[in-house]
This record gives sequence, C-alpha cells and structure tokens, in this order.
Amino acid sequence: MATNEKNSEAHLTSPDWLNVAFFENILKQVEAESAKVTNLELKPGTLQNDNYSTVMYRTKVNYRLQSQPKQEKTSSFILKVKPFVEGVKKEMLGDLHLFQTEILMYTKMLPKIEKVLRQYGDQTVLAPKLIASSTSPTQTYVMFNDLTVQGYTTIGSRYIHLDEGKIAMLKLAKLHAISYKLNKEREEAASTSLDKGLINSIDPEKFPFIKHGIRLLKEVLSEHVDLKQFVPHIESVEHLLLPKTLELFKAHSSGKRDGLLVLNHGDFHLKNMMIQAVDGKLTDLMLFDYQISIFGSPAIDLHYAFTMMFSPEMRRDHYDVLLNFYISNFQQTLRKMEFKGHIPTDIEIRQELKKHKYWQLFVFLIFLNINHALVEEDGDLAGIIENPTVLKQSLQNPKLLEELRELLPRFLENGYFELE
Repeated sequence: MATNEKNSEAHLTSPDWLNVAFFENILKQVEAESAKVTNLELKPGTLQNDNYSTVMYRTKVNYRLQSQPKQEKTSSFILKVKPFVEGVKKEMLGDLHLFQTEILMYTKMLPKIEKVLRQYGDQTVLAPKLIASSTSPTQTYVMFNDLTVQGYTTIGSRYIHLDEGKIAMLKLAKLHAISYKLNKEREEAASTSLDKGLINSIDPEKFPFIKHGIRLLKEVLSEHVDLKQFVPHIESVEHLLLPKTLELFKAHSSGKRDGLLVLNHGDFHLKNMMIQAVDGKLTDLMLFDYQISIFGSPAIDLHYAFTMMFSPEMRRDHYDVLLNFYISNFQQTLRKMEFKGHIPTDIEIRQELKKHKYWQLFVFLIFLNINHALVEEDGDLAGIIENPTVLKQSLQNPKLLEELRELLPRFLENGYFELE
C-alpha cells in the first residue's frame, strides 16, 4: 500500500513488540520452520486520509531459513495495529471490538462464504489472506499478505470509476447473497457476535462529527440563500435520524431472524478497496477492512455506499444503474447457488431501502463531507472527526455545497423529510 509521511503516528513510532523477534515468530508460522531476519523495513501503510480506526504498517522482511542458510528470501506484509499512542483517537476507539470482529470475519465468516462460492465454481475472492492475528491486551493486530506484490494498488486521491464501482457492487452482492442463503437455511452464517456496526458500537457523544454534524450543517446551509430553505425540512425529521438508525443496527441483536437479512461489510467505502489492472485493463477489485461488519438489512451497506463509496457523478447520474446491477447479481448468485427459498424481488429490495430512508438521510447529512475529504490531498479526516471547527470548515467546501444543491431537492421530492 502507498505511504505518506503525514501519517505521523505510524511514521514516528511503533509499538515495542513490533520487532525482529515478532517477525521471526510470524515467519516460523508461515514457513513452518525457523527463520532469521536479516533486514526489517517498517513504513506507514496508508495515505493520510485512507484510514482512521487503526494504525497501519507496510513491512518488508528479508530473512534466511534454517534449512537454507545461504539463500535470502523476502516477504511483504500489511499490519494493522490498535491505536497505541495516548490521545483522542485511542480514547475514542479504545473500547470498540474492531479487531475481534475483523478476526471473526477473516477466520470464520468469509471462508465459509467463499467455500459456498467454490462449490458452484465461483472463484471470487472477497478479502486478502489473513496471515496472523491477536487480540491480547498487549498485542492487538491483524496481518495480511501485501497485495501490492500481486499488482494491486490503492485508489489514491480520486473517486472510483464506474467500472470499479460495478465490481465493488458485484462482490457486495455475492457477500450478501451467500449470507442470506446460509441464514435462511439455518447454517449460522451470521454469528450472533456480529451485531455491532458503525453506529451501535459507539457512543455518539464521543464522536464530534456525529454529535455536532447536523447542527453545523444547518448553520452552513443558513448562510446560503438557496440552501437555507432546506433547514426546516432537516429539522422536521432530525429527532428521528439517530433513533431510527440505532433501531436498524440493533434489529438482529434484538431478536430479528427473518426477512431480508444479510452479512454487511459495514464500512463499504472507496478507501477500503484496492484495484488490480493488467495492461491498463481492470482485472479485479479487492475489498478489505471488515472491522465493523454486522448482520442486518442490506440497507446498511447500500445506503452507506451511496454516500461513502460513490463519486458525486455516480450519485447524480448512475445510482439506478449501480443499484440494478447489485440487485440482479444478488438474485443471480442465489439462483446459481441453487437456493430453494424465496429470492427477494427488485421491488422488495427497493422497499427495504425505502423502509430505512432515515438511515440514508443520516449518512448523507453527516458523512458526505467525509466522502469529499477522502479524495482531497489537503483533506483532514482526523480533524473532521475530532474537531468541530475543522468539521464546519469542511462543510463550507464549494464542491460539497454544489452537490448539496443537486441532491437535497431529490431527497425532498422523494419524501425523505416526511414523518412516518
């Protein structure tokens, strides 16, 4: 993955346990014999705005095996570590079960789903290979193969293209479809422990961008003659947005077992992917970062994707194309896997999304500025999340305001501000 020295936490320091002895132990597991590290390079694993919840490193390890002492080998890994530097990020994220969820996804859920795909000749890979992991209080991490060795690259400071968006939606459709099938067939595809998603695993009071986001957005809208008309509409439903969102995210843990339920990626946005191209032609797109995966309505991922995965152009011109693409592949996957139960219709899936319109409005009003910040080289993701002053400045982004002028009327016309 790409590096950037602005990612100061990862660049300046690393945990004491992240040393030669640690990697020699990992290599012993990988190679099934003792290894002697001859050189270790540890670099930041992400661009400044690519990641917030973890500290990431890209490691290059040169080593010699006990059985081949004269031959030097090289391996590259991506390592995600729980925030360890004292400060706001560690305080905000310290109690979340991000690594427990991701390890469960990589060791149990994703292999189970890919096994079903393989049984029907589908070679789709839904995530990189997990090498090692730990949730011990002193060493909390996950380690993967470095996909850059296989020719994958990060998106960088841009939005995804439509063809990339389609592959992302295709993989999401397969993840959703297989988990839907397994749940309906009572094969425990969704563990009861996968019930903590983005919103119901945190205390909104600890996250300034959630606590103050709508209030600051209304202040910014009020400063523009053509936008202030939407403030009363937002205020008419504002009191429902978080409660309805929490209701959606808590549905499975509250006992809901039937209906349109799937295993959601949970953080389905444009930075949680890498692309592979051969001779300039897109060949694959790999999803990763399953730290807040949750079993529940597909509206969790699909509404989140609208704001966090799509580009402004895709939101404006290609939403129906992408949703239709997802729905058709969700249905086709179930048919290919010889699912004998009811396959949700196009209308039923769209009704499911409409039923959770307050979640989409919540994401749109609070996260849209983050979507814009993710592709701007001077975007301050940490500042937006942690600092209300920086948050309000981000809401004054002319590109963001331009998109609000396009989309707020659509939300109004489609009944998102109507009380139920």
